[in-house]
Amino acid sequence: MPGTVTISIELELGWGLATYGKLDKLSEGRAAETRYLSRLLERCDDHDVPITFDVVGHLFHEHCAGHHGGPHADDWWDVDPGTSVDEDPAFYAPDLIEDIRSRRTAHELCTHTYSHVECDAVDPAVVAWELDRCRRVHERNGLPAATSIVPPRHGLTPSETLLDGGIRVERVPHYRARGERRPATPVRKLTEILFERHPSASPCEVDGVVETYSPEYTTLAVPYLRTGRYPPHPVYQPIPRAVRRRLHAWNLRRGVDAAAAGGDVHFWCHLYDLANEQQWPQIDDFLGYLAKRRDHGAVEIRPMRELPAVCEASEPDAVEPAEQLGIVIE
Repeated sequence: MPGTVTISIELELGWGLATYGKLDKLSEGRAAETRYLSRLLERCDDHDVPITFDVVGHLFHEHCAGHHGGPHADDWWDVDPGTSVDEDPAFYAPDLIEDIRSRRTAHELCTHTYSHVECDAVDPAVVAWELDRCRRVHERNGLPAATSIVPPRHGLTPSETLLDGGIRVERVPHYRARGERRPATPVRKLTEILFERHPSASPCEVDGVVETYSPEYTTLAVPYLRTGRYPPHPVYQPIPRAVRRRLHAWNLRRGVDAAAAGGDVHFWCHLYDLANEQQWPQIDDFLGYLAKRRDHGAVEIRPMRELPAVCEASEPDAVEPAEQLGIVIE
């Protein structure tokens, strides 16, 4: 049985950056993010590759007054500009959502909460409110309620809260999967990011919610190249950029090959991560390679909403991570 490849892209824009003082990671007027999303969607149509877009619910709005109530902390809505998409496109993006919806490929719009709330840092009542608000936003826009969630900053949520909100699938860090572990040291994490094959772990139902596993670090776009307008961490910069780009292309293909060997692989990044020419060419090539392996029957490409079927078809024992390979750069 072929393994599966899932791709999820976080569409959060300013909601995931403003709290941390990093709005300058986005391009001016989010022009680059808009342009690269269009390029990505065109390639997905060319290759029939569906993606799960994890959308912050507030981005559906064309405008708002800047406060939305709820059981949040009193200052929670301070980051909301209370304007419109024309004035603050980092906080409103109905045009991006419409671009996704208008394409031939059946992409998934899952939830990234309504306002990018860290689910493990707030009372479950806040998460429940956020899920309900997202459901209503989807309904107003003629969309079915989301059945998948990518919690902001990998914050885990009580399964009961998710199930009550109609959520069946959750993306979680790969170290929660059987046989996986979190890197014990910064050096170990660096080695894993640069040289090791993408983790491969089958989706698994835990307390009624199907968990799909991906690393905490981005793997579709990568941290050792420019992400948005930010250069990579200085630890990566002594490696020539050309070598880092070849590593990126090599690691993307190895992830697909791990799925072809029977594993289940979940690539992810933020939209702004890939919106530059250091990242995009390798991702463009990856989409073609992935589609070719799919067309030859080696892998399946499934958005998050389809993973319960994968979980039900799996044996009780999850697939062990594929054997790590040595690095060869040609």
